[in-house]
Amino acid sequence: MSLNINRLFSQMYACRTIVSSSRLYARWMNRDPAKVLLPFDEKSQSSLKKEKVISLNPDDLSKKNNESAAVKNAAPSQFPPQKAKEIKTKREEKLKKRDFFLKQCKVFDENNDILYEKVSTNDGRISNILVKLKSKKDRMRLNQVLVEGWRLIVDGLEAKCELKYVIFSRIEDLNNIRPFLPKSGVKLFKVPYKDMALWSDVETSPGIFGVFEKPTVNNVRSLSRPLPLQFICDNIRMPGNLGAILRIAVGAGCEKVLLTKGCVDMWDPKVIRSASGAHFRLPIYNSIEWDEMPKLLEENTSLFIADSNTQIDNRNTTLEKENLITGMTIPVIPYYSIEYTSLKHITLILGGETEGISEDSYELAANRNGLRLNIPLQRGVDSLNTGMATAVIAFEIRKQLLQLWAKDKKERMLAS
Repeated sequence: MSLNINRLFSQMYACRTIVSSSRLYARWMNRDPAKVLLPFDEKSQSSLKKEKVISLNPDDLSKKNNESAAVKNAAPSQFPPQKAKEIKTKREEKLKKRDFFLKQCKVFDENNDILYEKVSTNDGRISNILVKLKSKKDRMRLNQVLVEGWRLIVDGLEAKCELKYVIFSRIEDLNNIRPFLPKSGVKLFKVPYKDMALWSDVETSPGIFGVFEKPTVNNVRSLSRPLPLQFICDNIRMPGNLGAILRIAVGAGCEKVLLTKGCVDMWDPKVIRSASGAHFRLPIYNSIEWDEMPKLLEENTSLFIADSNTQIDNRNTTLEKENLITGMTIPVIPYYSIEYTSLKHITLILGGETEGISEDSYELAANRNGLRLNIPLQRGVDSLNTGMATAVIAFEIRKQLLQLWAKDKKERMLAS
């Protein structure tokens, strides 16, 4: 039995040898030599490229390893002992200076290079900062806000808001905010990009976070003279809608925005991202009770409600509650039929898509002889998105006011 098994293994080995030889032969047949040299051809002159032959002798290999180790060990001693000591001393002094500047929250060193601390993935300071600023309760307690992206950080610095921390992963992003950074008072941390992606609210993280003290209505920076226009946001609960309204308010040149109690938190990360820096360029009053609203309105303001409801009841002129809730006692007209240039000041009330216009808004408009503005739409379309409706009405107001100002300027130039 054992003899048959041995004979079987020997046959299998022979077959394997034949197959491997045929493979090698097939590979050799596919080669394309540059030139065939014949040993009996004396006239053939060829210039062959000489290749370096690697010696596999164990003695030669050990000799080369010893030589490389000797060179490696001798590298640090290429300087004299005194010179090496001076280099070490300078390096220690530089590290001490850097640590001192970091403790003092200095942003730049004596060579005007940005100072930052490189932290590891498991550093608890970064997670502690970001966890707290993701919570509305902790944001209010700390009076701080988190922004994402170098453009929003620049907007905050231009508005003279106090920057507390910068968390980044790439030096390029840090260089974008370099001209706007203060000389001290900011701590900068460099973390791996994968950590930034974990904390980011977007699919592709911009790679840089900024932590500011919450700006107040007094330190926001308006880049131009605002229009006599303000918004009242009535129970806007969707972050994207509120961010869009704030962005439109800045673009149209609003004076300020009033947020009633019940609106989404204006410092929600989604609101900040969709507002694109409006928080730092526009006075925003948050969580206003309706009892306090008249105090924040201009005395001679004209009040309008952006309302998709076109129903009106002219038969009843009394402010009964059932009519007041639906606003049917307040006239409704197309938004473009009003001469806004004849008004001293304009207040526009905007309602949420879910709840709509509240009873308090209708009551305020009725007490101030307000009007409801409607945007005529194609048949079969009920209403527009809150942000889109705001843009349509706001930029109609802006167009009329700018045309009036341009006309007055032209007349003054002709008169002079």
